[in-house]
Amino acid sequence: MKSFREELEKEFPRTPESFRQCVNNAVAEHTTGKIRNFHLSKIVIPVAACLTLICGTVAAAELPRVQQWLSELGINGPRAEKQLINANDNPDAIQIQTPVFQDNTEKSYDENPLFTVTDAYYDGATLMFWAKPGAELATLEFGDHVYINGMDNRLEYVVETEEGSGVYQCEVTIMDSGLSVTTPESLEVTVKVYMADNSKQDFTFTIKSDKLSGAGTAANQLMELSYGKVEICDLIVAPSKVSFRLKWTVYNEEALEIVYMPEYFYEDSNGIRYAPRDLRMNSSCSPKVFNEETGLWEYEQEFEIQNFDSSSDYITLIPFEGGYNEEGTFVEGTETLREDMSFIIQLK
Repeated sequence: MKSFREELEKEFPRTPESFRQCVNNAVAEHTTGKIRNFHLSKIVIPVAACLTLICGTVAAAELPRVQQWLSELGINGPRAEKQLINANDNPDAIQIQTPVFQDNTEKSYDENPLFTVTDAYYDGATLMFWAKPGAELATLEFGDHVYINGMDNRLEYVVETEEGSGVYQCEVTIMDSGLSVTTPESLEVTVKVYMADNSKQDFTFTIKSDKLSGAGTAANQLMELSYGKVEICDLIVAPSKVSFRLKWTVYNEEALEIVYMPEYFYEDSNGIRYAPRDLRMNSSCSPKVFNEETGLWEYEQEFEIQNFDSSSDYITLIPFEGGYNEEGTFVEGTETLREDMSFIIQLK
């Protein structure tokens, strides 16, 4: 059975619409700016430019929408704010003009970049950057794929931080595990920019800062439980998110009814416990499969948690029974926690 991540890396589809809508709704809830829809144009005009963060800008952290993003990270927000890279903080952050080749022969320089980057954030799990469109663009729209140091990653959204501000917030999920866990000296970021005529132009900018960091990770962990086995894979720990995949083998249907759901109660190494609705998260379950050779049930779960304490030594997952009404809405206080079925994932 192929895992969710294996299928994702093989096919690299768009973000599931439900998750994309969830993200867009969360963004739109705090801004009157319009979420920019992605186009499907196949016309590509290869143009490249390279720049570092420009000087003379207002720090993105001063914008209400950025403060909202930081607050959504919960206890991780202050750590993430320290990693925000602002052009004013970088005396060597000057625009670098690189050659643009036209028709494979003519060499010119792009003196008017399509957009300028005012601020950025990178922690190995997420790239955030804030940008202002140049004179050729009335707004800012990108294709779904963003290349970082040559690796293909996924654009989640582009949204104007505040209506009329002219500053756009862009979030990219890092899909390459090798890129995630390294601490780069610089990031070369390439996006496809939609032009007014609906064509696309490649545009590359470079971020250079000692605030760039890689995500934490740990080796796969296999746990033998009384009711089954669970393997923890693809663990990524960063201020912007904690993500992992669970590969389950469950011994009987009675236990399966309890653990076959994409939600738990969660507890960090400081003893702070979170109900499912306390965390901003994306989770999913693969279809359960009965292995006739072994007589056991198998399935996988994916978790991406935005505001769980990324400095915690571990995360405890506690299954529960009940908790949902007839409409499928979680009702806190109506659940029965199964502490006897809990298990610990080491984050360090």
